[in-house]
This record gives sequence, structure tokens and C-alpha cells, in this order.
Amino acid sequence: MNTLKNKLLISYLMISLLIVIALSILFNLSLDKIFEQNAITQRKQQIDKIITQVNQQYLKETGLYNVDGLEVIGNAALQNGIMMHVQTVNKEIDWDIKLHKLQECQMLLQHLETNMHSRYPNFQGGYTEDNYDLKYKDKIVGYLTIGYYGPYSLSETELELINTLNRSLMALGTIFLLIASVLGTFMSICITNPISSVIKTAKKIAEGNYGTQTQESSNTKETADLIASINEMSEKLAYKEQQKKQITADVAHELRTPLCNLLGHMETMIDGVWEPTTERLQSCHVEILRIIQIVEQLKELNLLESKRNLLDRQNFEFSDLCNSLFKDFEVKARYKGIQLLVELPSRAPIYGDMNRLKQCMINLIQNAINYTPTGGTIIIEYEKAEHHVILQVSDTGAGIPNDDLPYVFERFYRVDKSRNHMSGGMGIGLSITKAIVDAHGGTISVKSQLGLGTTFIITLPNYSQNHNKNCDNTKNN
Repeated sequence: MNTLKNKLLISYLMISLLIVIALSILFNLSLDKIFEQNAITQRKQQIDKIITQVNQQYLKETGLYNVDGLEVIGNAALQNGIMMHVQTVNKEIDWDIKLHKLQECQMLLQHLETNMHSRYPNFQGGYTEDNYDLKYKDKIVGYLTIGYYGPYSLSETELELINTLNRSLMALGTIFLLIASVLGTFMSICITNPISSVIKTAKKIAEGNYGTQTQESSNTKETADLIASINEMSEKLAYKEQQKKQITADVAHELRTPLCNLLGHMETMIDGVWEPTTERLQSCHVEILRIIQIVEQLKELNLLESKRNLLDRQNFEFSDLCNSLFKDFEVKARYKGIQLLVELPSRAPIYGDMNRLKQCMINLIQNAINYTPTGGTIIIEYEKAEHHVILQVSDTGAGIPNDDLPYVFERFYRVDKSRNHMSGGMGIGLSITKAIVDAHGGTISVKSQLGLGTTFIITLPNYSQNHNKNCDNTKNN
């Protein structure tokens, strides 16, 4: 199976190879063009020099050219690959290098063609002649024919230089590929090692080893995010697993107490130790109701958290709900000497499930009464913003330690572990409250200071205006 590391390495090498090939092609094209232009420029300079030298051999007294001088110039030009033919107007002087050194001229042309074909196999070249007028005082006194291998030719030195440059380029390309291979291997390791570590961690998590962490680190944002995500997921799964075990233990504990009480009562009456009096049967009935309450609350919490419980949303006044709450808690608050206050504006509209939100407020007020000492105060507040409404329940009770604040909405969690179920409840009320608020699309938070009190803050979307408008539009339609 092809691994990511191998694919990355092959990709790096292929890209590097393509870069080397592309640079080689561009280098050779540029090099050939430079040498071509240089060869053409040199030949032109040589021809200009030959014309100047031939003009200097003109004898104005006789109107002829110094033949010895022409021979020296012609032999020198032949060494540079140029064949010269000088002829006066009256043809009294007709000096042609090919007549004097025909074999050398042929060998020169053959040699230049071989050189050019060794470098450029498809080079289209051949013998070429250019004609020039020879003048003395702006009067044509002769003609110069320059022959050469064209359109251009390169000397052996130039061809060797090109080959040397190409060998150097090849060596540099090889070194570049080796460096790219090393860097590619290093980069692929840097990229794949964290991913491999994440894969191993994921396999361990799949085997049930929740909480396993990836120790690898990465400077790449995406890989670092992947590592952080798998570690966070592992932590949450470990926490959820621990929570599940804790819930199982808590449910077993909550059910065991009433069941043991019920079993003890029934066995005692079956054995004839107790008479099955109405009082004892009522005690058994109370324990059965307590078991049913636990089961019903767990069922309700499951329905709320699984989003299968539809809300009966409607517009209502929060003040009406508060009046109902006052009637429910008035006796209990007065008995404990607690002052129950409400701070509401003249209108406090809410769009939601009134019964469910009342259940939330009952849970919060019940907790506040349980944890607020005699002489304390409980305040219910309402605030309306543009897009949401805020409900607050504050008390002057004992407060909640900072370490416990993140867990107060978890099921069966009790801040005071020493409180029994009779005084502290089963620890499901706040979980149900949070589930109801979440079902409304809102949020619930808590802030507290030890010895000063606690405030629960519920924020609900303000759907009432849009809902009313939609209702009006429907009616009009």
C-alpha cells in the first residue's frame, strides 16, 4: 500500500525533476541563443575588419590591390572560417582563396558542418556568400565576396564551453535532486509523523482507551488543529465514559435505597414480624412513588436531551408565571424566613413553553430556598434585549465553590456530597433545567461567590415579535 510519506516524497522528487528539466531546457535555449547572436556578431566584426584591411591594400597609383597583402588577409580570414574573394572592376586582380587553398576550404566547411551537427543534429546550414563593394573616395574600385558556413557556426572552443556548461548544469541538477530528496524526506516525515500518531491514538480510542493523547506536535496549522481535535475528542470521550459510569452508579444508588427499604418492609410483613398496617403500606407506597419519580425524571431528561420532546410554544407574560410561582413557594419561603422578590417591567413577554419554563424556575427557586439561610433573599429578574430575554434567579445563600461550577448542570451532581436525597434532591433538576433551556435555543449559566450567593442566568431567543408578525401575515392571507 502506498503510504502518504512515499507519495509526498515521490511528489517532491517529481516536482524537483520537472523543475530541473524545465531549467535545463530554458538554459539551453538561452545559451544557444546567446552563442548564436555572439557568433553572428563576431562574424560581422570580422567581415568589417576584412573590408577595412582589403581597402588598405588598394594602390591608387595603379588602381590595383597589393596581392601579397590580400594573401595574408585571406589566410588569416580562413583561420576564422571565412573565405575571401577580391576582384577589381576591370578584373585585372582576381584573387580567390578557394583557388589557392581549395582543399583546406573544403575541409573547413566539412569540419564546421560536423561540429554544428554534433551539437545540433537537425541544424540546417551550408555554404553562404555575401557580396560587398570596395570603394575608394566613394568610387567602386572592386568587389569583395565573403564565403562562410551559415547562417552561423560555432568554434570547437565554443562548443566545448557549451558542453562544459551543460555538464555543470547536470551536476548541479543532480545535487539539487539529492537535496530535494533529503528535504522531501524530512518534510514528509514532519507531515506524516503527527498524522501517524493521530491514527494510532484514534485506534486506541476505538479500542476503548479513552483519554489517550497524541504527544506529537506540529507547526503546520491544519495538522496542529487535527492533533488538538483528536486530543479534545479523546478527553471528552473519557469524560463521557466516566460520566456514564458515574450515572450508572448514581442511578443504582438512587434506586437501591428505596428498593432496599421496600424489600425490608415487605419481607418483615411476609415473615409476620410486622402487621401489614395502613401506615406501613403507605410507607411502601411512598418508596414506590419515589422510584417512579426517579425513572420519570430520567425518562424526561432523555427526551429533552434527544430533542424528541416537542415544546408547546406560545406567547405569555412572565409576570403571570411569577404569580403562580409565588403561590407555590410562599409558604415554604415564609417558613424559612426568606424574602422572595420579583423585579419585572410593566410588560415581560416571553415566547416559549410556559409549563416547561415554569419547571425551570421551580427547580432554580427550590434550590435557592434549600441553600439560602433564614433571613436571606431570593430575587427573580427579567430583562428584555433586542434579540433575547434574560431571566435571573439570585439568592444570598452559601454560594458554590469555583471547582464545582463547571459541573452543576450534570445529572446526579451534588455540590454538597454530604446532603442526602431528602434534603438535596437527586441531582437531576439542574440537568433538566439546562435541557429545557437548550430545547428553546437558549443558554443557561451560573455565577457564584462563596458566602455571598448564587445567580442563575437564563437567556432565551426573543421570538415573540417575529412570531406575532408571522401570525398576523397568516391571518391577513
